[in-house]
Amino acid sequence: MVSDLHVGNPYSAATRTLGEFFEYAESGGYNLCINGDGFEILQARFASLAAESATVLRGIRRLIERGASVLYVVGNHDIALENFLTAWSGIQITPFLNVTSGDKRIRVEHGHLYDPSFMRSPRLYEWLTRAAGPLLHFYPDVYRLWAHYEELRHRLQQGLSGDRRPSVYHEAAQMLLRRGFDAVVFGHTHQSEDVALAPEGRYLNCGTWVRGGSFVEIDHGQLTLRRWRD
Repeated sequence: MVSDLHVGNPYSAATRTLGEFFEYAESGGYNLCINGDGFEILQARFASLAAESATVLRGIRRLIERGASVLYVVGNHDIALENFLTAWSGIQITPFLNVTSGDKRIRVEHGHLYDPSFMRSPRLYEWLTRAAGPLLHFYPDVYRLWAHYEELRHRLQQGLSGDRRPSVYHEAAQMLLRRGFDAVVFGHTHQSEDVALAPEGRYLNCGTWVRGGSFVEIDHGQLTLRRWRD
């Protein structure tokens, strides 16, 4: 399971590395889940998106032809492509996944619905994301900076109030775990994580492929956060 490929972003490393990753998935007999923001709509030029998407879609098509299932959880950067991806035969589009593997029940969501900035004003969030496009020239993963800013603001608020609550994403994962899941997997933050949220279960984040690459491997109930090429 991967997330936040941001294919079409000219500074994303995903297109250059996904070919080998698809071969790894094929040789291991794995199905593939893209947990949101696989394609970049808000910060990409159409020409870049069209050219790079073709390469990735060919890799996905090869996986499907070899018998793999390809699941796509829609995120906030690619929601406009939902109808296109649905029409492109073979990819199964969904807002979230409930996965049973071995004796584990796993909830998979992109995670943007728990982002305070996105939930307060989705239109402003989208406008700011588009406006931040030129900053990609200086720092390809602008969203990582934004996530750090949100985390710092959260900690400052905790310090002022004396309330030592976990991050909003850990809180959301705990809520889902209390509904009977053993693990929760998000994307969105661009920060790979594997955290035990006792006593409920585990929270994992796939991270991003904008710079480098990480993924969550689910095999007979075992969840492992891996970095590509490790």
